[in-house]
Amino acid sequence: MIEVRPTVAIRRLEWVLEGLDSKPGWGADAAVVMAPAFADVVPPEMFVNAYQRRAERFAPVTVVALEADGDYSARASVADVEGAISVVHCHVEEAEPHRITRTWMLGYVPDGLTDRLPVVFGVDDVPSARAVDGGSRLVVMTGVPGSGKSTIADEVGRVLGDPVFAMDWLLGALTPFGGHHLKHTGEIADELLTTLAFRQLVAGQSSILDAPAEDAATRERWISMAKAAGARLRVVHCVCTDLELHRSRVEGRRRGIPGWYDAGDWGDVTTRMAAFTPWPAATLTLDTSRPLADCVADAVAFITRGT
Repeated sequence: MIEVRPTVAIRRLEWVLEGLDSKPGWGADAAVVMAPAFADVVPPEMFVNAYQRRAERFAPVTVVALEADGDYSARASVADVEGAISVVHCHVEEAEPHRITRTWMLGYVPDGLTDRLPVVFGVDDVPSARAVDGGSRLVVMTGVPGSGKSTIADEVGRVLGDPVFAMDWLLGALTPFGGHHLKHTGEIADELLTTLAFRQLVAGQSSILDAPAEDAATRERWISMAKAAGARLRVVHCVCTDLELHRSRVEGRRRGIPGWYDAGDWGDVTTRMAAFTPWPAATLTLDTSRPLADCVADAVAFITRGT
């Protein structure tokens, strides 16, 4: 069992997990462990039988994570014999003997949800009743950190009246919830940006995505999403040909994004510059070492071309 602070909720949760583990004789004390109000809703015999059936999928139980939320609530992530993850929640009385007031089990991705957005969009993936008529656009403001893409995105959004969804702001908002310790933060950010842009497109509205967008799969996904929605895709690749200026931006910037970094690592940026590949779509390469007004004018002209 994973080591964690031994709260009363953890102790009761471990009792539940013993049921998933098919411990011999488990459940004989269920009427004592379950609070009366809980037992009135789910009779102890029914509860025990349900976990004995679940044990066929989970025994021997593998606990992936065990967490206490204060003293009276806890949850465990457990893997079944095929590796699928479920989460077991347990709440207990605040007063002794701290019996279980409710406990439930859900798949890591619960059943009954609307399907997540596809990896590659087709025309059937845009709700037909709200499909756009070609009047909307999806703008991707791409480039490595410090290339000026956020500044250009904000100015272009102001001129065009399009909302700007910025990766760093989304990731910063996750910081109070352990965002800097999550796995796959890049994938999380891309999924959030995709969802926000999709919501705009099915409503017939435009958006600007402010993100490095270095991942080939993400690029293809956004291209297919715009095509499926009948929207115009415009990619603006921001670069800064003045390397001293670029470095000063990276190391000296103060953006004030809650929960996110200001200064960056120039070594990391140069590595990413060398690995940055061209987009498989028509792209405006914008040298942001030029005056801001000129850059914004060029970006707006490119984005609105053909409208």
